[in-house]
Amino acid sequence: MKSIFQIALLIAISGMAPAQDRVVLVVTADASDFLLAAGGTIAGMIDKGASAYVIRVTNDEKDSWDLTPEETARRTRAESEEAGRILGAKEVISMGYRAAEMADVPFTTLRDRLIVYIRHYRPAVLFIPNPYTEYDRVLDRYYTGRAAEDAWRAASLQNFAPPFQDFGLEPHLTPELYYYSQPFDPRRRDAESAATFVPEPKIVDIGATFDKKLKAVQSLKTINYSSAMRLKQRLTSSGRRLPLLDAVNEPAVNALVEQNVRGLAKVAAGGTSHTMAEEFRYAGVSFRIPAKYLK
Repeated sequence: MKSIFQIALLIAISGMAPAQDRVVLVVTADASDFLLAAGGTIAGMIDKGASAYVIRVTNDEKDSWDLTPEETARRTRAESEEAGRILGAKEVISMGYRAAEMADVPFTTLRDRLIVYIRHYRPAVLFIPNPYTEYDRVLDRYYTGRAAEDAWRAASLQNFAPPFQDFGLEPHLTPELYYYSQPFDPRRRDAESAATFVPEPKIVDIGATFDKKLKAVQSLKTINYSSAMRLKQRLTSSGRRLPLLDAVNEPAVNALVEQNVRGLAKVAAGGTSHTMAEEFRYAGVSFRIPAKYLK
């Protein structure tokens, strides 16, 4: 694996397009999480003219059925790039870490690699997995979210990774941060006691972009087929049956995915006037600034 400084140098001289005025940078531990939790909101920003880039941390090489890890990694990379294209993202960049093994990756190593991307793209909006959510058993999302949150803070500070500045990667403060997670946590909307210093709950209507989000999720064929087969396996082992999965083929898998995506959007819309939504913890322009100073 290349060093942080090699990565910084490669990005600085690679000739990638310069950051634009309204850039959205998305950090995701795996191919599906950001789509399921934030795909509609990101698509809406793209539709309004933003340029989006996705940083996919792991290879998803364990999320398949009857495929080798190498073949799974190859397929999921291609499918994640297709999902990004459907959503409207400019690029999906895969960092190449092994899935379900992020606990062994040094925190500062991952943080500093993410600092490189933040300083290069200089986003106006950053999406990261919410490391504070509960009831999500994919721990890669926790480790990625922790590192991404610290990268957001550290990328703006001059004394973090000073050598990066030799490659033109100057400090950058991203004014808006969205913490995303699928709506499993029953406490996700709890009122906070110190709202000035805690990201606020934010619910976004995704009715206009739901179909695009659904199509993007359905393009993750390898992961979706694996999920369907494992669901059928669990049902069979307990003597139950889901008629939809009597034959696990593409139409059945797509229908199962649609049920899941619609269900998540309905849960997130609960208690609002929306029919389909996504929900976040949001640290915007007033985050950590007392209201008296904004008058």
